[in-house]
Amino acid sequence: RTHTQLPYASAEASCRETQACGEAGMKGSGGATGGGACGLVWRMAGERKPTEAILHESELDQAAGGAKLGLVDLTCIGVGSTIGSGVFVLTGKAVADAGPASILAWPLAGLVCLLSGASYMELSARLPTKGSTYVFSYNALGELAAVAGAVCLTMEYGISGAGVARSWASKLYDTSGSWWVLCYNGATAPAPGCNGDEDNYADPLAGVMVLLCSALIARGMDCSRVVINLITALKVVLVLFMIGAGFSLWTGNMFQSTATFFPRGAPAVLATTSQLFFGFIGFDEVCCMASKARNPTKTMPRALIGTLLLTALLSGFAQFALCAAGPHESGASAGFAHAFEEGGLRWGAWLVRCGELALLPLVVLLSILAQPELFAAMSTDGLLPSLFGKQNQKTGAYAHGCAVIGLALGLISCLVPFLVLWDLISIGVLLGFNLTNAALLSLRYGNSGARQAPAVDGLVWCL
Repeated sequence: RTHTQLPYASAEASCRETQACGEAGMKGSGGATGGGACGLVWRMAGERKPTEAILHESELDQAAGGAKLGLVDLTCIGVGSTIGSGVFVLTGKAVADAGPASILAWPLAGLVCLLSGASYMELSARLPTKGSTYVFSYNALGELAAVAGAVCLTMEYGISGAGVARSWASKLYDTSGSWWVLCYNGATAPAPGCNGDEDNYADPLAGVMVLLCSALIARGMDCSRVVINLITALKVVLVLFMIGAGFSLWTGNMFQSTATFFPRGAPAVLATTSQLFFGFIGFDEVCCMASKARNPTKTMPRALIGTLLLTALLSGFAQFALCAAGPHESGASAGFAHAFEEGGLRWGAWLVRCGELALLPLVVLLSILAQPELFAAMSTDGLLPSLFGKQNQKTGAYAHGCAVIGLALGLISCLVPFLVLWDLISIGVLLGFNLTNAALLSLRYGNSGARQAPAVDGLVWCL
């Protein structure tokens, strides 16, 4: 463990204490034959990463080479990774499920995310280094929870990026009419079981997109930052156009009566809120970039709150504009492009489709951006090979790790259907949020860096 190599007595004491607990767990589990695995789990559950070690890593991060991210850069990362499917896809589904009352679902979903976001803000200020949920869990819940957190983040970042790459490729195929895929059932796409909705095919183009994004990340933040900020600005401009154009088509009165505004009742609004919660996925990626931030203790919380507020405002007004562009009963659920065509704004529909196709690769880039940071943090702790922790002193990039990650995610995006990936992403996001909130509870009540309040620790685990 690299913790024992740091010049902090508390880190060494923590490791000695954890080792003693692990040995005791092995003895209590029946000796070397049957207790090896139990002893390992016991040790991993009890070992915490000392706060002093994390703060020391933060100092090393600030001294490393490469561009440092300011508040605007981090907010662009958060907004760019969050605004995507929420505006282009989920708004249409929300209208279909809840009607005009879907306008209320975005603020409610944003409030739910803000509750978890508050935990991320406080923890990123207390522990300002790369790793996000992984580091928070390691410090307050133990190594076992940290490994679970790392798996969750990998689902939310890397696996999500692979899934979005497949989604982007399917949209390109639909637009062009040419499908460059290999159907697993032997058919020729598009066909039943091998189309945009059922992507049971090998998709080389999605793999190429992932490789290109990984190569850009490997060049360092000097290059990536410019691309991210520019494309995020273009995405915001596109969303503002969609909002303005949607309101320009407003002819009816959605507030005419309760039956008009709540066509399916309050339960539909709550169900839609749970669906739109996933429109905020990505805001926590800001925390994983703490090692690249200037003055992360102050900058990270501000970037998080800025990301959540901007996402809620843009997505909420986009939902309002789509409802205004109705009529809701004639297919506005298909999204802005369909609503614009119904309203006679065909050039606007064309612009929305082309804009989504051109800007969606940003989500792929941002999803993969945090993965090398996470694996570098795990490499520092000895949980992954040192290859992932090798940093270019000039650019600050983890180029070797980016290469391995890019190849692995490229294969996944090429071969694994999106429906399978989406289930993994959903599980990872929800469990990751739970771990972060649990880590904050444990940290506040004395378990930061060491298990000093066993009763609180047990209660947190029960929760």
